[in-house]
Amino acid sequence: MRKAAWLVLLVALPALAATTTVRPGMGANEPAAAASENPPPEHPVTAAQVHEILELTGTDTLRRQMLDGMLPYLKQMMPYMPADVVADFQRSLGTADFEGAMVRSFQRHLSTEDAAQIIAFYRSPAGKRMIAVMPKVLDEGQQAGSEVGQQVMLQVIQRHKDEIDAAAKVYHEEHPQTPTQ
Repeated sequence: MRKAAWLVLLVALPALAATTTVRPGMGANEPAAAASENPPPEHPVTAAQVHEILELTGTDTLRRQMLDGMLPYLKQMMPYMPADVVADFQRSLGTADFEGAMVRSFQRHLSTEDAAQIIAFYRSPAGKRMIAVMPKVLDEGQQAGSEVGQQVMLQVIQRHKDEIDAAAKVYHEEHPQTPTQ
């Protein structure tokens, strides 16, 4: 199940990132900063620094686990997939330039100086502790966020029950159901 979640994350994250306008540190009501306000650093992070950050944070291991988990999930979702297609998918994933894409992304946003400080932090006791607890924190945060979202949705629906019921009545009058045969 966890591997399926990683697959969903892999597929949905680019779309979510492209549509998200709120950035970390911003209030939900503040406009997103324009891309030109955050120009690439003058001295971008090096590929070696990116690899070290990925290694220290365990991100590279998670990426490999995610990719390894994609094949069984793909086979489960499409059991009719011909074996040669699955083999081609596996070969293609093995040669895809994920690392290059990560390096380019880091280089657009972090300088060598930033990377040096990040690496120093992740090597420190506090950084190691953060890496150790981050999966649990993210899981708990996701669960709490889901629960809060459900509570808010329920409260809003309860506050607007009469309005929703009236709208539903109008909708059903305008869109009568046809009996299925």
